[in-house]
Amino acid sequence: MAIQKSLSLAFLLFFLPFLSSSHATISSATAGLPEAEALLKWKASLSPAQVLHSWSLPATNASTNTVSPCKWTGISCNSLGSVTEISLPSAGLQGKLDNLSFPSFPNLVHLNLSGNTLTGTIPAHIGALYKLMSLDLSANSISGSIPLDIGNLGNLNELDLSINHLDGSIPSTLGNLSKLSILNLYQNRFSGSIPPQIGNLKELVQLSLFQNNLTGPIPPALGNLRNLTLLFLYSNQISGSIPPQFGNLMNLNILELSGNILTGSIPSTLGNLTKLTVLGLIQNQISGSIPPELGNLMSLNILALYRNNLTGPIPPALGNLRNLTQLFLYSNQISGSIPPQFGNLMNLNNVDLADNILTGSIPSTLGNLTKL
Repeated sequence: MAIQKSLSLAFLLFFLPFLSSSHATISSATAGLPEAEALLKWKASLSPAQVLHSWSLPATNASTNTVSPCKWTGISCNSLGSVTEISLPSAGLQGKLDNLSFPSFPNLVHLNLSGNTLTGTIPAHIGALYKLMSLDLSANSISGSIPLDIGNLGNLNELDLSINHLDGSIPSTLGNLSKLSILNLYQNRFSGSIPPQIGNLKELVQLSLFQNNLTGPIPPALGNLRNLTLLFLYSNQISGSIPPQFGNLMNLNILELSGNILTGSIPSTLGNLTKLTVLGLIQNQISGSIPPELGNLMSLNILALYRNNLTGPIPPALGNLRNLTQLFLYSNQISGSIPPQFGNLMNLNNVDLADNILTGSIPSTLGNLTKL
């Protein structure tokens, strides 16, 4: 009996590598089949598109075990033949996402369907793409709300749903996407307030929510986004004041809050943003005086504060902004005289101080501004 057990064990040890190898070969040969079927089902639901001509089954006398979508247009696979990328930007696709079975793609890393004519909604089962790192559905005609399940995409680095017809509120579950660096939701119809959970996205570099119907205040939690370089919230209906916590955004390059109904004063903490090149606060209801701390923004190219309720004098410290090319302070209630320090702004090519209550004489130092 002992000899028989030893022989059985030896048999298993000898043949196990071959059995494993055979199983791997079969799996590799059939790995693409469910994914191919899912893609073909989606293709059948779309209007005919020439770009999808290669998406087809082999001849009827061929073995279905060899079906693989890996050489189809817009499809990339890993070494085992499983789909890792679907990239069909501006491919003339017309139809919906409903018939694309996202759970059939367990290894999908990149999905780019931007610039097409896709309609309908974003299916909730998109939350099954746990390995997804980039999702770009921008520039389509997708409607409805963002499904809460999108918060399951824990590996997502880029999310672009801009230029669609999406509505409803921005889901707080986006705050779960801790690896997200780019969040583009601009030019949609989102309403409600900005969820404070966005402040959890510590890796975020770009936040673009402009041209929506967002209301309510700016969450102070956005001041936690220390890696943020671009913040676009303009053309909404955002109210309340600018959070002083924005002074923590030390890597910010562009801050655009124009075209809202912001009130209160410009926080002096914005003077900490030494990498800022553009500060746009146009057409709000901001009051109080211009903080002299803005004179610390030595990288600033554009300072646009027009159409607000600003009062008090122009700080002479703005004369420190040697890289400034455009200065717009018109349509406020700014008083006092034009600082002679403006003569230091040698790169200035456009300045507008009209429609204020300025007094005094025009300083002769403005003659230094040869690029004006």
